[in-house]
Amino acid sequence: MLLRCMKICPVFLLFSAIILHPAFPGGRKEPEPERVPALNVFYAGLVEDAAEAFQSGKAGWKEKAQLVVICWELGEMNRAAELLEELVKDQDIPDKERDELRLQLFYTYCLVNSYPKAAALRGPVERSLQGADNRSKAEFYFYSALMYQETGNAERAVELYKRSLDINKWRPVGWYMLGVLLRNSDPKEAEQCLQTCWEQDTSFTGALLPLARLLMNRQEWRKARDYLITANARLPGDREIAAALAETRTHAPGGGVAGDGAYLIRREIRARPPKVEPAAAFPREGSIRIGLIEGRSLVSVKAGGAFTLHIAGNRNSLYNGAAQEQIWIEWGRGNGLLSVQDKNGKTLVRSSTPLVYELLDRGDTSIVAGVVNGAPGTNRTYRGTLEFRPAAGGMTVVNIVPMEEYLYGVIPAEMPASWPAEALKAQSIAARSYSLGNLGQFAGRGFDLFGTPHSMAYHGVGAENAKTTDAVDKTRGIILRGGAQPLKAYFSANHGGYSEDSLTLWGYDAYMQAIPDKLVSLRTSPLPLNELYRWIRDTPTSYSNVPRYSYISAYRWEKWVRPAEIRRRLSSDPGEITRIVSRGRGISGRLVELEVQGSRGTVTVKGDAIWNAMGSLRSSLFTIRYKLARNGSVEYVVFQGAGYGHGIGLDQHGAAGMASVGFSAEDILRHYYPRAALDKL
Repeated sequence: MLLRCMKICPVFLLFSAIILHPAFPGGRKEPEPERVPALNVFYAGLVEDAAEAFQSGKAGWKEKAQLVVICWELGEMNRAAELLEELVKDQDIPDKERDELRLQLFYTYCLVNSYPKAAALRGPVERSLQGADNRSKAEFYFYSALMYQETGNAERAVELYKRSLDINKWRPVGWYMLGVLLRNSDPKEAEQCLQTCWEQDTSFTGALLPLARLLMNRQEWRKARDYLITANARLPGDREIAAALAETRTHAPGGGVAGDGAYLIRREIRARPPKVEPAAAFPREGSIRIGLIEGRSLVSVKAGGAFTLHIAGNRNSLYNGAAQEQIWIEWGRGNGLLSVQDKNGKTLVRSSTPLVYELLDRGDTSIVAGVVNGAPGTNRTYRGTLEFRPAAGGMTVVNIVPMEEYLYGVIPAEMPASWPAEALKAQSIAARSYSLGNLGQFAGRGFDLFGTPHSMAYHGVGAENAKTTDAVDKTRGIILRGGAQPLKAYFSANHGGYSEDSLTLWGYDAYMQAIPDKLVSLRTSPLPLNELYRWIRDTPTSYSNVPRYSYISAYRWEKWVRPAEIRRRLSSDPGEITRIVSRGRGISGRLVELEVQGSRGTVTVKGDAIWNAMGSLRSSLFTIRYKLARNGSVEYVVFQGAGYGHGIGLDQHGAAGMASVGFSAEDILRHYYPRAALDKL
């Protein structure tokens, strides 16, 4: 335990007392030691020890309420129900708190299939919600519908699912449950429900197979096949999905994405690359190298003006091309050579080393086909130069572009141009600082940054907007510094009301602190577990939740994920999943590490990898419960979460909310990066 705590929390100053405390195993031995707070033990990742601490001694109702949350996480759902039953009977608890505990007892009964008890409790719970917010009412009707669905009253279940969705239309799991329930009685409406689920959350893989089967029943084989290709990629080895996919291919052969999308890239690009206004020269910033594509065997480019092809590091032209000419660059699987071809398939240039494609006029642009995984409709237009680099697994395409022109394509991809000007300026300064602070980050792969949200979203000329370009121009040369260097100014879509310390979450960069939204109180200690659960479930007022500049699915969300999907996303298979346990949380409540425990063993997941491993969640700030099957196994893992993204540094939604009430770009940056200094290059 001691080693695990030290491993998880090297910079948790808040919890450093735990491993030295006399009450902690291996700590100093002194007479009559004071107990380590159980809450701190939980946040340090010692969840089982925290459970023991909470239930030992004279635990009051607040301690028992926190123990309920731990039981949920440890998969002890029936024990949680027993504790809640005790608490609901305690007349010393304030009425408002008892109403909340009764509500959680109702939900827990539904999750553990104690439907007779849930039915008996439903009336009192509904009466207590008369003055509650719509979110709580929608959740109550959802669980009520689940209860009726599981007990065979489909008609009543449909009625209550619809009532829940009328109150809160953004609930993917609600649309999924309703769609599954309607498959036989109303296939058309079922299809609409499942489609809505998928549109609201394109990571909700469970909706794909039932949606595809409805389409197959209508003999829409190609559309069904497209959904099943996605499902099969996410859940390889699932026999039902594989069988359904094979059936669609029997009825609609061909047309699937072949390899890396080469059949799409072979097409002629009909659009004409536009002219642009180059940014004024600013030599102190220079250019940046953006990795657009990796591992591709075929790339196509259409030139907006005259261009030349030459070897990297050698200006002698190998080929001179004309405006509106399209070329295809192919990487040889056998020899790794680059071969440039014209529209007739004639070879123009061959090279075993990187090739540079350079437009002669800076006002010209180029269209690159199928930038996003070779998918249709994802051609993008770029300023600057392109470099094609042969590598072991395929070709890498790099866009070499002046820094400010790069930012022209980043800012509107990261923040809507319609948002307040001061927010756009703050985003421009943060993005410029991030770019300069990360130059050379992927030098071994031939570029500085990715052209995706893995670094920053970069959509090129097609995304450019006069308002965002103006924000870039008006902040020209302004950056944030962390000490003497440009600050790696991280940012995310929405921190859910409280950002996290990067030292805690990632183990580096002391300039990124845990910062509450300006309308949220600063925490000097971790939230009690029942308060953390309620804070994540509710929608506290903050600048991150201004309706015009945010959306509820980014601020607060819920995800029901089948254990089979989680198993297939992990680095190794833990077997039948029994529980998922947090092994360290930051002051915001974000998970630093977790353990997936199963019948074959345990798999550990850390940092940002947590979101994807748990089923493409929106952040690592979440609580864990379980919906049990009739046989007691885990049918769904129920995540309730807050925020969208890693939650470190600037909160884009919060920046827009602050700017909307008069905060300047400087105010916004000083709030989110209090240890950094604003400076000019």
